Amino acid sequence: MNTPSSILSARPHSRALHQRPSSSLSQRPPSSASFARPVSSASLRPQSRVSRPNSRISRPATRQSTRLAPLCQKLVTQLTGLTLEHDEDDFRIALDFVSRNLEHATATKGGPSSDMATMDKRFHGYIYFLEKFRIQSNDTLAKALEISYRKVKDSAKELTNIDGDIKLAHLPDHLQLLALLSAAPAESTLKYADAYVEAIKNPPEPPPSLTWKDILAEEPFEGQHWEGAYGLPSGSTVEGWEKTSDGSTPSLSPWDDDSDDLDDSDSFPYTEDTPSSPGPVELVSSYGQPNLSLSYQHRRVVEELQARQYWREEWRTDADLSRPFNLGDVSTLGPSLSRALGERTTLLIDGPEREKYINEHDAVREVLMCLQGRKNLMITSNSRSTLLMPSPSAPRLAHLTLTSQNSILSSFAQLASTMSHIRKFTSAVFSNLFSTSDPPLSSTYLLSHNTRSQTMEAFADAVDSQLQKFDRWCANKEEQICCAHVGLGNQLVVSLLGLEKDIRDAFSVTFDLLLAILRELMGYVMQSDNRSDEEVWLLASLSSRIPPAAVTAHLLDACLRSAEEQSSLGDKVTTEALTEVFVRSAQPVWAMVGRWISDGMPVRDTWEAYDNQTLDEEFFVKDNELPLMDPDFWADGYVLRTLSDFEVPTGDAPSVPVFLERIVDRILETGKAVGLLRVLGVSLPDDADGNVHWSSLATLIGQHKRDASDPEGLAHLISDKIAPHYTSSGSRLTQVLIEDCDLSRHITAIEGLYLMTRGDVIGHFADVLFAKANSQQYWQDFHFLNSAFRDVVDANHATKYIETSLVRLSYRGSKTTVIAQTVKALDGLLVEYAVPFPLAYIFTPRVFSIYGSIFAFLLQIRRAKSVLERILVRGEIGGERHMKHELKVFYAMRGKLSWFINTLLNYLTTHVLYSQLATFHETFKGAQSLDEMIKIHDEHLNTIQCGCLLHPETSALHRAVLSALDMCLHFSSIFVSFSGDNTHDISRLSIVMKRHRSRRQRRLRRNIIGFSAPEIISDDESDDDDNDKTVGDIPEPSFSLAASVMSYEGDLPDHLDKLSSELDGVVRFVRRGSEVWAGSMSKAAPAFGALAFALEDWDS
Repeated sequence: MNTPSSILSARPHSRALHQRPSSSLSQRPPSSASFARPVSSASLRPQSRVSRPNSRISRPATRQSTRLAPLCQKLVTQLTGLTLEHDEDDFRIALDFVSRNLEHATATKGGPSSDMATMDKRFHGYIYFLEKFRIQSNDTLAKALEISYRKVKDSAKELTNIDGDIKLAHLPDHLQLLALLSAAPAESTLKYADAYVEAIKNPPEPPPSLTWKDILAEEPFEGQHWEGAYGLPSGSTVEGWEKTSDGSTPSLSPWDDDSDDLDDSDSFPYTEDTPSSPGPVELVSSYGQPNLSLSYQHRRVVEELQARQYWREEWRTDADLSRPFNLGDVSTLGPSLSRALGERTTLLIDGPEREKYINEHDAVREVLMCLQGRKNLMITSNSRSTLLMPSPSAPRLAHLTLTSQNSILSSFAQLASTMSHIRKFTSAVFSNLFSTSDPPLSSTYLLSHNTRSQTMEAFADAVDSQLQKFDRWCANKEEQICCAHVGLGNQLVVSLLGLEKDIRDAFSVTFDLLLAILRELMGYVMQSDNRSDEEVWLLASLSSRIPPAAVTAHLLDACLRSAEEQSSLGDKVTTEALTEVFVRSAQPVWAMVGRWISDGMPVRDTWEAYDNQTLDEEFFVKDNELPLMDPDFWADGYVLRTLSDFEVPTGDAPSVPVFLERIVDRILETGKAVGLLRVLGVSLPDDADGNVHWSSLATLIGQHKRDASDPEGLAHLISDKIAPHYTSSGSRLTQVLIEDCDLSRHITAIEGLYLMTRGDVIGHFADVLFAKANSQQYWQDFHFLNSAFRDVVDANHATKYIETSLVRLSYRGSKTTVIAQTVKALDGLLVEYAVPFPLAYIFTPRVFSIYGSIFAFLLQIRRAKSVLERILVRGEIGGERHMKHELKVFYAMRGKLSWFINTLLNYLTTHVLYSQLATFHETFKGAQSLDEMIKIHDEHLNTIQCGCLLHPETSALHRAVLSALDMCLHFSSIFVSFSGDNTHDISRLSIVMKRHRSRRQRRLRRNIIGFSAPEIISDDESDDDDNDKTVGDIPEPSFSLAASVMSYEGDLPDHLDKLSSELDGVVRFVRRGSEVWAGSMSKAAPAFGALAFALEDWDS
């Protein structure tokens, strides 16, 4: 700013004033017109030469327009996209606007110009001088420029000469050029401004006017020195002047002297330099002669402020550092020790005279600024690491040694480093919020996720609120120090140790634990055990294989765990801070839970995939993208996220925060139930207004006055919040399933079909099926199975219990397996039952598979039982003496097999099916949700499966029972081979037969081969006697033997004994296994106990 000051002061240093310093005429205040001449000639004349080309530039206006026309067209096209071919009207309007403005600017002036109003704003604003200098604490310079600028404007009113070098219209341009050419104010400029303003505020008294009395008081001149004065003729004098003059009137004053000339003066008389003045200064009267009597007081205030600016290099403390060490004066400790150590040159320690000492309250302010992340004198950054350390050039405190001062500052440096890391983390998170591009995925792993999430942003916001609280505390502390220093407020004792204690009392270890949480999360994301990583701010944009849901859960768990630990230690300050951070960080997840409960699960529409809603990746519920009609949709469509899906070392741990673990299953069930009800078009009772009131987590905790740092209390609070939604949605859904979907009717039909509770229907169907198989016909035919089943149901009038249109039977087993040889041939019989939507969620394919295995097992037992019941020999032939031994063996073996089959069937029907069905129906009535229904039914089915020996853990017992059933078929084949294919079916009605004495019958009887001797029948026997006897009077015909019976003639008893021993081993094995299961914790243990008790009669 040297240039404006020198220009404005050109008039006071004019030659005229230097030539006549003491003349009376020189004391005449110059007029305002005399001020304009130096300004125009000294400072503004060069501008006139520069501005002359304006006229030459503006002359070829037409050529200028022609030259700018294509450039204007190109400018309009690039900025607006308009073209002459497509938008002719709009294009011409825009082109005319641009051409008119550019043509006016180039035709009138040769460069940038301003008007006087603009220059006023710039001079008084921050752009140029006044406001900027006031902000820089250069108030005196700003005042001087303001006065000078006002004088220039007043003098410019007289610039009316058209032919003058400076015209009034060009004055703003001259002022703008001077402002642009100005430099920063130097020290001499500031001194001159001080003298300039001081001369205006306190102008010196004008020198006394010359009077006759003063003239006569001087030494007299020789001769008539007044000769010719005042127009007197030469040689004449004035006598008697003493009497005509009062001795005070300035008779030599100018004739045109006016009292107002002094007020309008623009220049000062020159004063010589004095030792106290900053330099040769011209005394200038202020505009309007303002009366400012407090100028020196203001100066003293500025000097006092400068005296407190301890950061200046020239500032020195007022304490005497040269005093010797005094035990009673702590301020002598530091300088004395430095002086003592400075005498040993090997230590290279400067003495106190070369070191800078400041007051301790100033050091406290510097530390407060450091903790707020601002530049300071005491603590600086380390170039080799991100940690802060005490500055080597830090000012000293007189009452502390260098070691003790560094020790105290090191504690603050550690806290400042912690604050710096946390500030960088929050800044990085907030900067990512404004990033429009998604961060690139890592090329190292196929499964890569970014840590950016709503929970991370909420955590950063919560941490930032703690930082702002800390900054406000520091600012308040500094305000108290400043007020106490000037005598306002209470007196304070300020010290570094006191500041450290105040920080610890106000914030404890809050920020240390926040940084520890960030480092722990950094190690978890990076899958590293090194948690001392300092660059925690990289967490805001880090890629990892850990999914966002797991990162969110780990972050919230770490916050809650830290709050709980501090609460157990009794640190209330840290507990409250960490609890606040946890509550604000958990708000996004809590809001997701609210949307999940109120809106329900998003239903995927396979036909409009673009409109399908998706869940947030950080939400703990995962969408497996199954269609709604899939039977496994309810179980597998929406599940809890686990880390096993991402192949990370942590295993199957769920990605659920700890405070939601107890209630997470109900949250999942409630959302699915609400979504299913919306699909079915059913509204909830609390859904009348379309929205569910879901308060924030902080509001919920505040309303119930719970301690969020207690996981138990928080879990109970959230459970109470979820319970009404879970109960209402679950009960409403169960009501719809029972009343609208006929759940009870379908359960009855399934039990009657698969569990054979409708014994008449399945028994008759089994008779038809076994008759077809015994006749060695193709019983696996699809049409035969379904038509036979429909006929049996219609014949028994059971259509109201079992809808045949929903049942389909088929055979999926191997056709090479013969049903006459093994009961395993019935394993391939498949029974399907079509349940309507949404009952398919209860009766899934897995459930029907278990039901089918139970049906096949019961059918296999019926097959073995029917085969044994067909083995019956009656008549006189069985009473033959030589046949009794063989028949006893057969009947003994048949009795053993029948006893085991009947015992097993009684166990299954009574202790397994009947008792379990009664328990199931009683429990099923109390189900409050679909998931509870599914759980009850699955437990019921698993109990039946285990009781029927179909559970994988009872597979050995099942194989043993199947071998016993195959023994029945094997025994039947042996008996048929022994007695012929004339086994008796006791399920049929008895047939009464008469003996015919025809010759044909007699011939057939003669051809029979049997163990007993044939009856001799004579041909002379009368045919009339045959008509008098019935079948009961003669023995029944004996059973014929097949051709294969000859293979058993020698070893038949041994074979039956072997079969009996095998059956005995099977029964004993089943009994021991049942005893083991009876002592287990299984729900089928009572049933196994009954079976084991029944099988004990085998040995008796």
